Amino acid sequence: MDACRSREYPVFVAAYMRMSTDMQRYSLENQARAINSYADSHGMNIVRVYEDAGKSGLTMERRPGLSRLLRDINEGHTVFDAVLVLDVSRWGRFQNTDEAAFYEFLCWKSGVRVLYVAELFDNDQSPFSMVFKGLKRVMAAEYSRELSAKTTAGQRHLAGFGYRQGAIPGYGLRRLLVSANGEPKMELREGDRKSLSTDRVILIPGPPDEVRTVRWIYEQYVAGNDCTAIARMLNERGIVTHRGKPWVYGTVKTILDGEKYAGHAVYCRSSKKLAGPLIRNPQSDWVRCDGAYEAVVPLKLSLAVRARREQAKVRHNDEALLDSVRKVYEKHGRLTGNILDTEPRLLSSHGLAARFGGLNNLYKHVGYAPPNHRRYGLVRAWVSAWRRSMTAFASEVMSEGGSIVERDGWILTVDRCWTLSLLIVHAARPPGHMQAWYNHRRPPATDIVVYARAVFGEPGPRDYFILPAALFPAWPSGFYERNGPLIESFRYSSLAVLEDLARQSRKETQLCG
Repeated sequence: MDACRSREYPVFVAAYMRMSTDMQRYSLENQARAINSYADSHGMNIVRVYEDAGKSGLTMERRPGLSRLLRDINEGHTVFDAVLVLDVSRWGRFQNTDEAAFYEFLCWKSGVRVLYVAELFDNDQSPFSMVFKGLKRVMAAEYSRELSAKTTAGQRHLAGFGYRQGAIPGYGLRRLLVSANGEPKMELREGDRKSLSTDRVILIPGPPDEVRTVRWIYEQYVAGNDCTAIARMLNERGIVTHRGKPWVYGTVKTILDGEKYAGHAVYCRSSKKLAGPLIRNPQSDWVRCDGAYEAVVPLKLSLAVRARREQAKVRHNDEALLDSVRKVYEKHGRLTGNILDTEPRLLSSHGLAARFGGLNNLYKHVGYAPPNHRRYGLVRAWVSAWRRSMTAFASEVMSEGGSIVERDGWILTVDRCWTLSLLIVHAARPPGHMQAWYNHRRPPATDIVVYARAVFGEPGPRDYFILPAALFPAWPSGFYERNGPLIESFRYSSLAVLEDLARQSRKETQLCG
């Protein structure tokens, strides 16, 4: 007799619950009620509960509950024989249905069954259950695709009327909440969201000093200064961005290319659907509404900047750029980012790197071999890219969870309560030794430091050590396949645990007033 079905042989089980914003009618309370009822009627004892509140089922990355469940099962830290889940869709709406099957297989391989309490079939590996479960997985994935298509269509429809769809207005602009008939209601601060589905959001000019700065940027560009030179002048004048950070090439370029400063609403320049990669869309897919907002920059000045931007694109073809870089190489005998930035009639090093896929590729085109080892440069660029990606992801996942995240360089301040920084530790494997990850960079002075272990060439970090400064007066100099028990207790397979940490700190802050 199946032990999971017998009152004579009760088993210890775990419960997994997930609630996403697209399925509010299945709240965690309702799932818990159904799972508890199932367990009682089958003589089971629920000894552990895993849950993901407000989590999409599209990916594994932002689901700390399921990640923790699979990690406990994989590492043998279980005292249960089965996992109770409401239905197949609560396990996940993975777009590749094989992914859902893979995670269930990991449980089965470790001797832990997955039981769907609200499904009309027993998950007993019979041909019928396998076929029906496969159909349910396809239906769950298709639901997400249909919902994504409907949401995108709705957003494109509203964008066509000039309503703002993005959350961040940008320097020199602010968001204004208006009613369905266009009556102004209130200015939205950073992190604020509309409370009524019928309300809309438009852009309005920001503080006068920011508006003057935006116009000054446009005037300087028309006068012949490039983005790098304008950023340098802004920093010399002590002006900071709306994030309180120094100006760089990219922030100036974003303002010059932003049609919203001329009062035009442009939506869907790029898209990211169903947790997939960010895709730049052709202009034919953009949604435009000219004259949607009050212009920050006069029309004549905006057209002059656009004309110069278009002229620069035509003038800076690849061959002409490479010829210019070769001349700089002949002049200086070497090439660096700083040397390229000092050339007034050349694209900045950022622009050249974006154009040719990195400075190393540019150097290769012009026949320059940097004195540093080529692999060292590639590894360094790879580490930097992953550090940027991790920091941005950590900021995004905690912000979406409800925290206020402020960034200063590599330091994140969460809810004005605690600080966080993230580092990549790259693997080194000396001959005859076990794999080791050495920390060559001193971390910023933050309350928590995340060390991500990674190997160059692999698709991403292997795992993360989230270490609190209170327990580590001196940070580890390296990490190994097996570390001490204190360090190992802070190992995680995903950065999603940061959202749990932020949620807990918010609760404690609220309790403390």
